[in-house]
Amino acid sequence: MNWSFVNSGFLTGEENMSLDMNNAQELARSLHETISSQSLFRIYAWDRPTLSLGKHQLLTSTIEKQCKERSIPIVYRPTGGRAVLHANELTYCITMPCASMEDARNVYRDVHHFFLKCLQSLSIQDLEFAKGVPSFQEHYQSMESSACFSASARHELTYKGKKLIGSAQRIIDGVLLQHGSLPLDDSYLNIADILSTSSDEAVLLRNALKSHSTSLSECLGHSCDFSQIADIISSKWEEKQFQSMQSL
Repeated sequence: MNWSFVNSGFLTGEENMSLDMNNAQELARSLHETISSQSLFRIYAWDRPTLSLGKHQLLTSTIEKQCKERSIPIVYRPTGGRAVLHANELTYCITMPCASMEDARNVYRDVHHFFLKCLQSLSIQDLEFAKGVPSFQEHYQSMESSACFSASARHELTYKGKKLIGSAQRIIDGVLLQHGSLPLDDSYLNIADILSTSSDEAVLLRNALKSHSTSLSECLGHSCDFSQIADIISSKWEEKQFQSMQSL
């Protein structure tokens, strides 16, 4: 399978979501018309803090009010999952042909293995994959469930047991669209102020998120920027170390 790699840099939330959806739809058309096509691995950032909601997540009056007060745009992701505050982070999106949910699960695993190889080059210790699957039915009944980084799914990359990369998938007309976020600092935790109806609730949610998730700067012990991590990902991709992805 042919792959393209793109670093789109900093774009608006609407531009990022439109690009991802358009790429998936274009690939679906190519497959339907049996035209030669390429799978795409795109990395990008956000030009300002932006809140994204999962495809089926409700936009509450609290979220709308808090984002308006902070001039934070709101977008919907074509994938599922819960709310994410995209601030200082590296986001990825994969669009590729996908024949079954088994294939999608394999891609989910392989993508995180690829990111593990990328981050190991930074000499980060205690990186591993989430092994268990939380009871999402119970989790979604809790206050913190409205935020994506409140729980880890199987094969997601963790640091000392805390979620480091959050990902979500959707299959559209035989095309897998997979999103993921790698927070570069703790600014993603500000989502607690957006999702909460009181300052006390915000403190509880922020603490809950801190206990279940982390950022790359916390793993490294110092700050890092988008270009540094993007260069590492690009280099690893070019070295073709991600053999399992390339064989799909």
